[in-house]
Amino acid sequence: MTTRIYIRARDPQNGRRLVEELIADGVQPGAFTLIAKQPPEGLPVHTRRWRSDSNAALRGALLGAAIMLALSLLLLQVLEPVALLALVLIAAAAGGGWWFRRNRSANLPVSAQHQALAGGELLIAADLPENEAPRLEERVNQRHPELLVLGPDAGGSPPFP
Repeated sequence: MTTRIYIRARDPQNGRRLVEELIADGVQPGAFTLIAKQPPEGLPVHTRRWRSDSNAALRGALLGAAIMLALSLLLLQVLEPVALLALVLIAAAAGGGWWFRRNRSANLPVSAQHQALAGGELLIAADLPENEAPRLEERVNQRHPELLVLGPDAGGSPPFP
């Protein structure tokens, strides 16, 4: 079985160095997922760009409007301009709602780190075998004081059980 460990890096380059170090020590690159507004590039790991809900909704609205606008060019002779405008607005609302919902569900596991991610920090999710997870946590705490080990909960493990 594997355990997911979350590590937060205030400076994404510090997180990048940690991932490179762990990969060099034999941790499989597929075990890591980097989540940030601007994830470091060039690493052989999974990355996910974090977006705020409003940014995702705007992106979806623009995409929906653009698609409907392109389709409306085909329907230009059939529909009135007011009807075409209404279709574009409906498509923008549908696209915005769909992207908002998709973004919200993707960000749910890391929602406790919303402010950190919005501030440009990097969140590292490492899926490790259960017997290796405590060793990795201890290693990061000892060698990398610039990083914060959150443990198996993205909100941070409570200090007292």
